[in-house]
Amino acid sequence: MSTSRILPRLIIILGLAVLGASVGVCLQALRITGRPQEFRSLAKLVAGGPAVTGAAKEPSFDWRDRIDDFYDTIIETLESAEMKRRALERVRALNPDLKDSDVEIRVAQTKGSTIFNILATGTEPKYTKIFLDALLDEFIAFRQAIREQSQGKELQQVLQELVAKQKFMEEASAQLEQARHKVESVDAKA
Repeated sequence: MSTSRILPRLIIILGLAVLGASVGVCLQALRITGRPQEFRSLAKLVAGGPAVTGAAKEPSFDWRDRIDDFYDTIIETLESAEMKRRALERVRALNPDLKDSDVEIRVAQTKGSTIFNILATGTEPKYTKIFLDALLDEFIAFRQAIREQSQGKELQQVLQELVAKQKFMEEASAQLEQARHKVESVDAKA
């Protein structure tokens, strides 16, 4: 083939290649800019586990299952709709000037530890951070309320035992006084 035939074909091929690359760049730019911006806020939470007694210090499958269930419950609670609702109410109450924005919460546990990474993703940076802070505050308040309820039950049991012991002591004291009176009356007669 002669150069007069190859040159126009080469120019056409190069032109089409440049046109295809330009269209590809434009489509990618539209795809990237078509998405709303995402802002992320990360928090780390250290959750203390259940108390380990002397018998449970040796690793057993039952004990590990309970710990895993405990940590799964923490993750489910943090990601729950109820916690999101409470956090939203808290944000509205503390920051009425902020416009509501959708925030997605994801929680992951750091392997082999009690550290939970809580990632909040939203379209507004300030709102995302404030929402994450409110979520953590609500979670801590929720956990504290559960602890107080469980301690209240235990305290109630201790108080009931204390009342029973008090009654026993009063009865024993009354019997002791009766015995002293009998001894004194016997001594007086003697």
